[in-house]
Amino acid sequence: MDDVIIPVAFFLILAGAVVAVAYFQSQRNRERDRQYAQAMQEYREAVERARSEQEATRLQLMELGHRLQTVEGLLRSVD
Repeated sequence: MDDVIIPVAFFLILAGAVVAVAYFQSQRNRERDRQYAQAMQEYREAVERARSEQEATRLQLMELGHRLQTVEGLLRSVD
């Protein structure tokens, strides 16, 4: 009976160590995933801001184009 206790205890300790290592690795992976998700959210927000700024710039360019056409029309009418 004593011959069985030592190998069983050894394998139980080994299994506990494997479980502990796996647990801490999964915790580290979860933290990395959280950081990645946060970075991706910030990236999405930055892309959305850039998109809205690009749209505003496009509208301003269109307005300037219309104004330029009006000025051209006025200059041509002077001739």
